[in-house]
Order: sequence, then structure tokens, then C-alpha cells
Amino acid sequence: MTGRKLLRPHLSRLRPARTRLRPAAARVLTALRGFFPALWLRAAGRTPEGSRPTAAFLRRRMLVLPALALVALALSAAAYGDVHDRTERLRDRCAPALVDLAQARISLELAQGQAESRLRTAEQAEAVELGETYRSLLTEASQSLNRVAQSRALHKGQEQELRVVSGLVVAYGDKIAWADRNGKSDVLRKAGVEYADDMLSGKHRTVARTIRQEPVSILDRIAELERQLHEENHDLAAWSPLTLAAAAAAALSAALFAFVLVGTSVFLRDRLRLISVQLAVAAVPVLLTPVLLAFGGAEEHAAQERVRTTVGDLEKLGADREAPRSIESIARDAAAVMREAHPEGWSLTAGIVVPAAGVGALACGVTLFLYGRPYPAVRPRRKYTDA
Repeated sequence: MTGRKLLRPHLSRLRPARTRLRPAAARVLTALRGFFPALWLRAAGRTPEGSRPTAAFLRRRMLVLPALALVALALSAAAYGDVHDRTERLRDRCAPALVDLAQARISLELAQGQAESRLRTAEQAEAVELGETYRSLLTEASQSLNRVAQSRALHKGQEQELRVVSGLVVAYGDKIAWADRNGKSDVLRKAGVEYADDMLSGKHRTVARTIRQEPVSILDRIAELERQLHEENHDLAAWSPLTLAAAAAAALSAALFAFVLVGTSVFLRDRLRLISVQLAVAAVPVLLTPVLLAFGGAEEHAAQERVRTTVGDLEKLGADREAPRSIESIARDAAAVMREAHPEGWSLTAGIVVPAAGVGALACGVTLFLYGRPYPAVRPRRKYTDA
């Protein structure tokens, strides 16, 4: 009761505003109720006095129907094209680049482990040389970085950073080779291994970890490139504003085309006693194309989400013997997901149905033009006055 007493003054202030809003809401509802019947009368060529002139109506509709159809087709193609372009970039560029970056990172970490195990002591350095495992890992890392550079997934700043990383990998290999050549000297061997480890992971830096810096070590630079590409993958797999706006406008245009088409068919039935099969056949591809492209875009977008999630698992991989197999498995899974979405098939379908629907849109206009030829346009008579 106390709470109600406290709220009572505020509620009493709101009552006049609510009283003023009720007539406005009633006027809006009344306008909406009258809007749709008026729109239907206009679509069917009717007026309060009767029907519109046949010739003028058909000539107007032979322009309006193709225009609405072409607008709906263009917007549908733009929405699907944006989704398909993102699919191609994710499949052909970003996802392979992330796989190769992860492969380079894991290979370098495993190569450092091989170098440390071979060069830990002078006896091991003399007894065991750096084997083929170390060399193959270092070669795999360099090749992976080269594939990233050729993938066209990076912008100019990232490409420059990748060239720096590739140069540092060469310098890292030279430093390990120098430590191997000086295996008899504990000081030189350990200095070379530690310096190479610092180049790779920055473990021996004296800068506090709490201070945020630009990435300096090789692994930090690779991790930063991975982070940027993962963010781009997230953006590619999300619905873009262009896709949403074009899809919404296409749906509205297609619905308006269907509404005007039905009204035109009713006019033809009432005035010409004609059920136009030609007009219906020409309109079918126009109405089906946005639906087909919507299904294709939705399937490709779902594949984008799954690929983003699959490739995101690369961040969790550590440097162990199973990591290369895990990377290959993730790459196969991502490729399989994209194949299941059939993006090339949907792209081919779009390349066929959109022009076919465009022909159907023009056929609608030609059909109405032929219907209107027997009905000449009524020209107003000129009035002549005596000079």
C-alpha cells in the first residue's frame, strides 16, 4: 500500500499524456485500415467511380511490372553476391592462410625443441648432429610462410610484417647453425641457443610482461597475424549490412511485384475476360529466383559459420607431436564443410536463373504491351478558339 501511495502522484501525471496518445493511435489505425484497401484498388485498376481506362492501365503496367521485377532481381543478386564473395575469400584465402600460419608456428616451436635437445650439452653437440627432423621442420615453417604470402589473404601492412617474419626465421636458422658449429664451447653454444630462443619466443627479454608492446619475437608476430585473420574470419562469417539491406529491399520489391501482378491479373479478368497464362509463366522465374538465391545464401552463410568455428580451433593447438596431424585434420574438415555447402553449384545456379528471370520480367512487359495494342490511347481533344 505504501508503494502505491508513493507512485500515485507519478501515475496521475502520466494520465493526461496517455489521454492525448489514444486519439493519435486511433487515427493511425484508421489510416492503416484504409491504406491497404486503397492500395488494392490501385493495383487492380479500380477507382471509386469505376475502372481505369484499359489502354492507359496496360501501358502503365507494362513498365511498372518489369521495373519492379528487375529491381527485385538486382537486389537479390547483390545480396547473394556479397555472401558468395565472402565464401570465396574465407575458403580460398583466409582459412588456408590461418592453417599455414599455425603450421609455421608449430613447426618453429618443434624445431626449437629439437635444437635444444641436440645442443643441451657439449657431449650431445659432439655426438649428435642436428638431424633431418630439425631441418624438415625449419623448411616446413619457411614454406608455410611462403604459402601465406601467396594466398592474397593479407593486406599490405600484414604482407610487410610477414616478410619481416620470414627474414627472422632465416636469421634464427643461421643462429642455430652457428651454435651447432661451436658445439665444443659451452659459452658460444649456449649463447647461440639462447639468442635463437630469444628471437623465436622472447623468453630471455628483460622487459616486464605487464607492459604492452608491439610483437618483437617470431612467434609473437605470427600470433598477431593469426589474431588479425581470426578477426577477419569472424567478420566474414557474420551477416554484413549490405547483405541484410539488399535482402530486405529485395523481399519488399518481390512482394510488391507479386501484389501488382495479382492486381493486374484481376484487371485482365474483369475487363478483358482473360486469364493470362503467358503473364503467369513469365512471372514464375521472377518470383522463384529470390527464393532460390535466399536458400543458397543461407546455406553458404551456415558453412561460413562452421568453417570459422573449425579454423578457430587452431588457436588452441600446442607444440606437440600430434599438432601437425591436428592441423591437417582441421584443414580437411574446413574444406569438407565448404564442399557440402556447394558454393560453386549455387553460383552457377545464380548465373542461370537471374538472366532467365530477367527475360521473364521483360516478357511480362511485352505481354501487357500486346494486350494493350487493340486499345488505342485516348488523346484529349484540342479546343480551337477564334482569333
